[in-house]
Amino acid sequence: MAERAAPSLRPDVDILEDLHRAIGDYPPLVADRRRYRISIDDGHVTLSGHVRTPINRRTLIERVQAVADVQSVTTDDLHDDETIRIAAGQAVPAGMSVIVEYGAVILSGRLPAGAAAEPVVERVLTIPGVTRVVTALRS
Repeated sequence: MAERAAPSLRPDVDILEDLHRAIGDYPPLVADRRRYRISIDDGHVTLSGHVRTPINRRTLIERVQAVADVQSVTTDDLHDDETIRIAAGQAVPAGMSVIVEYGAVILSGRLPAGAAAEPVVERVLTIPGVTRVVTALRS
């Protein structure tokens, strides 16, 4: 059984307002704002969705943790496109290109002779944070 810290001293709406202020002065996070979500319950913040880079992810987490009365931050479902791109690049055959747009992976290039797209797509779909795979492959 997990123990929970005492409830926050301030209402969640006030903490959320401070979170938006803390994030709002960092332009890369402002650009990503429609792609990640912040939820809060008694000062316990959950971040989910996608940002562009590991730096944006780290900055978002650090700024949220620095806000007064934030009790904890859960980031299990917060992903960055660069990490997904690297993982997808390792999961596809040589010669294919990988582009990631907020969790959507676009595969292009040429499949090796005799290879099928379906197993490649299935492998990429197992990567945490991938929301869908679009293919523009030549045979």
